[in-house]
Amino acid sequence: MKKNILHIALIALAFGLTACVSDKEFLEEDPKSTLTLENAYSTSDQVVATLLSAYELYEDFYFAGLGSDPFDYKQAGTDIMDGKYISTHYSNFTTSWSSTSAFVKTVWDDYYKIISYCNLAIRQADNVNWSSDSDKNRVLGEAKFLKGFAHMRLAELWGDVPIVDEFSEVSRFDYVRDPRAEVYQYAISQMEEAYSMLPSRSETTSYGRASKGAASLYLAEAYLALGVESGISSNYDSAVKWAQTTIAMHPLMTERFGVRAPGATGSRNGIDNALAEGSAFSDLFVSENMTTSSNTEAIWIAASAPDYATYAASGSEGHYTITIDLTPALQDMSFSASLDEGVGKPWSENIPTSIGMYAYDLGGCGWCQSPITWFASYQLWDEQHNFGTSDDRYKEGVTVRTKYRVINEKHSMFGQYIGYDGISLDSPLAGSVFVPIFYKETPMDRWDWDTQNDAAILWGGYFVLQRGALYRNKYIARTGDAYLLLAEAYLRKGDSGNALSTLNTLRARANATPATSIDIQVILDERARELMLEEDRWATFLRMKPEEWKPRILNYGMYTAKSGDATYPTVRRWSEYTESTIKFDNWPIPQTYIELNTEAEMEQNPGW
Repeated sequence: MKKNILHIALIALAFGLTACVSDKEFLEEDPKSTLTLENAYSTSDQVVATLLSAYELYEDFYFAGLGSDPFDYKQAGTDIMDGKYISTHYSNFTTSWSSTSAFVKTVWDDYYKIISYCNLAIRQADNVNWSSDSDKNRVLGEAKFLKGFAHMRLAELWGDVPIVDEFSEVSRFDYVRDPRAEVYQYAISQMEEAYSMLPSRSETTSYGRASKGAASLYLAEAYLALGVESGISSNYDSAVKWAQTTIAMHPLMTERFGVRAPGATGSRNGIDNALAEGSAFSDLFVSENMTTSSNTEAIWIAASAPDYATYAASGSEGHYTITIDLTPALQDMSFSASLDEGVGKPWSENIPTSIGMYAYDLGGCGWCQSPITWFASYQLWDEQHNFGTSDDRYKEGVTVRTKYRVINEKHSMFGQYIGYDGISLDSPLAGSVFVPIFYKETPMDRWDWDTQNDAAILWGGYFVLQRGALYRNKYIARTGDAYLLLAEAYLRKGDSGNALSTLNTLRARANATPATSIDIQVILDERARELMLEEDRWATFLRMKPEEWKPRILNYGMYTAKSGDATYPTVRRWSEYTESTIKFDNWPIPQTYIELNTEAEMEQNPGW
């Protein structure tokens, strides 16, 4: 049954969108004696604004901020990321997860709000005049794509969910969960229709809006999910087709390019633009390089204000890249006993003024609310898991920093770098918050910093972060994901040869040792290396078979260590989860909506 689970108040929304109309136009408008859905919108700009509201909600999943954000929920509790405090041990499923968990409701709400905005835009598109049919068709295509994409994500995370095909003007209390396979099929139908209406990336410079590449990429994912759910192998053939379509439109970047390539001239903040130690992979994550026409791998970008000056002049959103969520709490660390010289801490005392309040290679002053797991920090990159240790995606000081420069001038190691083995682990909290930073999120040197805005933010009485590099773009979708989806589709259809070859094409770009075998765990490892902090890890897990993803959390989650496992202080793991297995296969349906749904039964997912 196709019903609207989240009702957006029509009048409030309509009046909110009048901000898109100039004062002069507003004064010249004929007043409407009765406001209805059909006459609430008078310009195509209002329809576009409704669509952009859907985009803005989804971008929240890519930019972390001060406090809890949907960004964390894509990964927290998996093998990639967890929480620092007992109240946020997301891989401890007996304490942090329930049908009343705020983050579960937040993600559910946001996806259904996206669907509601899209349904409203589709309905109103016929009630206004457009400058051209192509403009109208593009907006309709984007709305259909986002609606299909959101349904896919909801089905991946929750299983059976209501399909919402139309905007509802009244609240409903009789929602029915549609079978997961039907939701996937609905998502596919919407995205296939959208594909025919969307422009290719070469036809538009609107990197923050979807193009054909985004539709084809997520069609590959949707067909994979449908294949796992239905057991019908022909879905894997369709996944192969759409992944190959994406790759054909968006070739993998394999050569150095952009503003930090070896041939670049000039400098920024006293550092040469040319980065000799860089690679094609590191060039991908230079913010300016994401939106250059030479970057064929960029499919869909979450765009930030480029710098503080632009942000201040326009009032546009400055997204938090260096955050309390992801960066280590270095200011709280002490030297290990073997390095302690009685002159203070490595990073919070005796800071030379030549470096500044927070040294530029520290990633600011964070609290590490969402620490990267030990597995993602170190094990994932070792010879046992990575067929060797060579990998441009884990290159110290270029794409990752596992050691930080001592800035205490009184210590004999001033100017040198120390890592996990150089800090005191007397407190388990210290072991929890000393983590690597990845260039995808945090700059490796001062070159990336915006010196126009280098003051620390005062929040809750503390200086919590250095704002020098807040303004960076993020990938929502890029070609690396298409190769991983293609490898998985080949594997699931029984073609391990092509699966391994596809995987090794991606590894070759990273100068990693070729893989010699492949199974779903090898693919999940590779997804973690290639797409760490990019992919929705929970969606990846839950669209797969439970026996494929559950062992990864039990083996690598921060708070799922068992008797006999290596734990703190040797590694960053704690023995808190005592269950022998994970009881759920999908996220819990928010209890709020079960209780509000008084005219029909909405069942809770098993295990909650």
